[in-house]
Amino acid sequence: MGALETAEKNILKKKLEAEQIADMNLNKVLKDENVKILFVKCKKLVVEIASLEVDGLPSGEKRKEYNDTRELLAQLLVSMGVDKSELRPKYECARCKDTGYVSGTPCECLKRELSRELIRRSGIDASLFPKFSNDYSMFENAKEIKCIYEKMKKFVSSADTVVDLVLITGDTGVGKTHLLGCMTTHAIELAKTVKYTTAFNFNQDMLKYHCAKLEEKEDILDPYVNSEFLFIDDLGSENKIKNVTDEYLYLIINERMLNHKKTVINTNLDFGQIQDVYGERIFSRLMHKKQSLKIKFNGIDQRVGIK
Repeated sequence: MGALETAEKNILKKKLEAEQIADMNLNKVLKDENVKILFVKCKKLVVEIASLEVDGLPSGEKRKEYNDTRELLAQLLVSMGVDKSELRPKYECARCKDTGYVSGTPCECLKRELSRELIRRSGIDASLFPKFSNDYSMFENAKEIKCIYEKMKKFVSSADTVVDLVLITGDTGVGKTHLLGCMTTHAIELAKTVKYTTAFNFNQDMLKYHCAKLEEKEDILDPYVNSEFLFIDDLGSENKIKNVTDEYLYLIINERMLNHKKTVINTNLDFGQIQDVYGERIFSRLMHKKQSLKIKFNGIDQRVGIK
């Protein structure tokens, strides 16, 4: 099952659960005979009003009768200690009522669920990612780090920036992965479609793609090429696979830059090492003068406190 199909299924599951709870609550109150009589009367009046209006006949008296009956029903429910809102489905998304679509267009809730599903398929729980905050006290160079974090938050929020690729370099433990997690969370909150992966998982996916049957290839490659944001963590830590790693990394980066899709990559490698490991074609895309932004993280290893 593709990621979008799974995301749609997850959204519809929420819809069914909300409606089942409302139905259960309604069935409970309908056990009271007086509630049942008024409820059935309201339903009949709705049909009668609709029939009159279709035939072009006045429906004012029936509408008044309906409103009076509805008010009596509401008063009865209050006397029973029942909140009438409990009788209606409480959809998680009021905009699409948990269908995933608004006028045929994917709702923001579906886009968020799709991003979470794409991340789940990389073996990662998106709910564990950190969020942007104003507390940088953990960093030795807090002022510098704050500037970087604020710049990257703006990058995620802004759709009109000319920068399509951000390359974040720095030593182990200085905060690169934490920043990537914050950016991912923020992008999901903004209902951007997101693919987050480690370099290792990227490598494994590209090997799967390389060996997959033709009808299976699109589901593997599409999130890497077409997601609004692609985050790749720890480039350079993977074991490169001949005819796979470099070829597909170049294809994806190049395609995304041509279509102005946003890509963020972090790595422990310096520029010289990147060129040596990945070659001139990939290096030239990562170093693009106009479309790429290079950020160097300085500081101590936050995990172990070593400079």
